[in-house]
Amino acid sequence: MVPLPSKGQKVRPRRRVVVLFLCLSSILASLLFVLHQLQLFPFSAWEKVTTIEGELKEGESLSSSLQSQGLSPRLIASLIQNLRPLVDFRRSQPKDRYRLVLDRKGEFRSFLYQMGLLESYEIERVGERWETRKRIRSLKGRQELVEGVVEASLFEDMERIGEQPGLAIDFAQIFLWDIDFHTDPRVNDRFRMIVEKLYLDEQFVKYGKIFVAQYENRGRTFTGICFQDGKGRENYYSPDGTSLRKALLRSPLQFNRITSKYTRSRLHPILGGYRPHLAVDYAAPHGAPVWAVADGWVKRCGWSNGNGNCIVLGHRNGFSSFYNHLSRFAARIRKGVRVKQRQIIGYVGSTGCSTGPHLDYRLQKDGSFINPLRKIMLPGTPVAKADRSRFFQVRDELMRQLERSNLQQPSC
Repeated sequence: MVPLPSKGQKVRPRRRVVVLFLCLSSILASLLFVLHQLQLFPFSAWEKVTTIEGELKEGESLSSSLQSQGLSPRLIASLIQNLRPLVDFRRSQPKDRYRLVLDRKGEFRSFLYQMGLLESYEIERVGERWETRKRIRSLKGRQELVEGVVEASLFEDMERIGEQPGLAIDFAQIFLWDIDFHTDPRVNDRFRMIVEKLYLDEQFVKYGKIFVAQYENRGRTFTGICFQDGKGRENYYSPDGTSLRKALLRSPLQFNRITSKYTRSRLHPILGGYRPHLAVDYAAPHGAPVWAVADGWVKRCGWSNGNGNCIVLGHRNGFSSFYNHLSRFAARIRKGVRVKQRQIIGYVGSTGCSTGPHLDYRLQKDGSFINPLRKIMLPGTPVAKADRSRFFQVRDELMRQLERSNLQQPSC
């Protein structure tokens, strides 16, 4: 320490500068030490660091991506071990990102793994310990009015007004039983909806629920109102409270072709002779998923001689549906279990008396087999009496929001 001048002693200008510099340095060092103790300014901020960043590619795991960066197996194993209690690596997707920071000696300092837009996982070295934490960013939802006029098709015109194709699909699903959006729409049809849009800060991320939807086609107006009943079940209803889901699905699976139709006389491919074939056979690859054609319950699930693995579902209004020759049943499908329309109940196979993988699908009404290819209407379930008052309140509020539309009526 440079001694301070005694009283009356003349201080040369150069020496005065030196003294002042040393005093300021001492004060700055003391301040930095205090900030460091408070973890507001770590000394390591001045250290040289190495940052390694990467992004998962198609078919790549986090571990294999880190290996491609030339990191040591020991470090990779430590990172995975610390993340494993918090991260479900089966959910890893291409374009997940990470950032690794090493100090000037190549020792680990921190690691960030970003899964999608919302989830991130951080590991940080604190002394000799590694601390791991999870961070979730929340989306903010806004109810917004979306409307337009059909000029080409619902899907093209939804994109034309700045919306994504997924919204057109969600909209079409609401009216699946009333409108075929490939053939029914006409120029100057109108569509309107109140939909929730989810944002991260000001960036649009995805669509949420469609609260109310309306489509005007050929002088008719179709309206779907989203309502959750007292048991927590959500569905779309017409303004009078009738469910829009009022028909059996035309097919219990995605298929390429029908190999055998419903008939009272068909040459049997195995047993020979002409016999009734009160079913529709769908060509489908082994293991293709099979859907329930309507809400219902499992009446039978098991082996049924020539039908092989068979599921029989019971539905309202005296309907039953049969699914034969399955390779296996879906998880938790057993007698007495309730199922939803389009829920996967089993998988295509060739069990029982069968020449190859296909689905033998049958439909009964009041105990008699009927042709599944006929358009059969199964009335929708209305809102329960206990929920009707609340439904009408929800309906009126949503319709008021929908009527705020400023869209001009199309000219004929």
